[in-house]
Amino acid sequence: MVQDKRTASDKAAEHGDGVRVFRVLSLGAGVQSSVLALRLSREDEELAGLGYPKPDLAIFADTGWEPAYVYEHLEWLKSQLAFDLIRVSAGDLKQNARKAVTVTGRRFVDVPYYTVNPDGSRGALRRQCTYNYKIQPIYREMRRLAGAKPRRPFPSDARVEMWLGISTDEAGRMKPSRERWVEHRWPLVESAWTRQDCLDWFSREHPDRQLPRSACVICPYRSTHSWLEMKRNDEESFTEAARFDKMLRRGAAHPVRQVLSGRPYLHSSRRPLASVVAEAERAAERDSPNAFINECEGLCGV
Repeated sequence: MVQDKRTASDKAAEHGDGVRVFRVLSLGAGVQSSVLALRLSREDEELAGLGYPKPDLAIFADTGWEPAYVYEHLEWLKSQLAFDLIRVSAGDLKQNARKAVTVTGRRFVDVPYYTVNPDGSRGALRRQCTYNYKIQPIYREMRRLAGAKPRRPFPSDARVEMWLGISTDEAGRMKPSRERWVEHRWPLVESAWTRQDCLDWFSREHPDRQLPRSACVICPYRSTHSWLEMKRNDEESFTEAARFDKMLRRGAAHPVRQVLSGRPYLHSSRRPLASVVAEAERAAERDSPNAFINECEGLCGV
């Protein structure tokens, strides 16, 4: 596959308005964004007809605590693309979560743990990790790409198109950009592709591979089925998540407990993760020993 050697400025000149347009694919490394990246790399005619040529680059925001299979998938994907795939990072989520600090070092919990409050009521923390570890580092890189100086206004002769891999069945997740200099676009929605369309396309093009779910190791938004799949496909990461879940409730002196009044959990049942998954495993074996082998087609996650 031949690389497009033109610069972003060269391609921006095609717009005829003197404004440099930088086209960036936000790559989550899950089902939809991976398929979108591959289609763009192959100069898919349908996407090209909708105004989606190859992007200038794809950006993956690395929390520092992704499952091993996500990193392996990223390396494979990088070898398949006809444009650059770069990683950016705001810091190490693994270390920060253990210390109950944000990317700036401030004492705060930004992971959306499920909690049981002192009065027995249930709660859930607000999710801020996505903004801190995903959105902010990607936006910083896009500013750098466009030549914007730190703490200075964005250049008036430039703008960024950020392409996101959201499919039609998840259109409720479409949100406008927080910055005026960034325009969000959703190629899969414009081409009326569902998540299943992405899975079908990938199974035809790469029958020997599976697409991963892209979520950090301790993401509380995983379903019980997703936790089971992690244990089945990446037992080391699951063991690490289960240990971390147990650590969250290890005495009032622990940094997380000093910040939170409630008892935190990774699983929505507000029970120890290891116990919930062990019970689900036993139930699956009772009902059908091969249930997950038959049903697992990479349908978990985004």
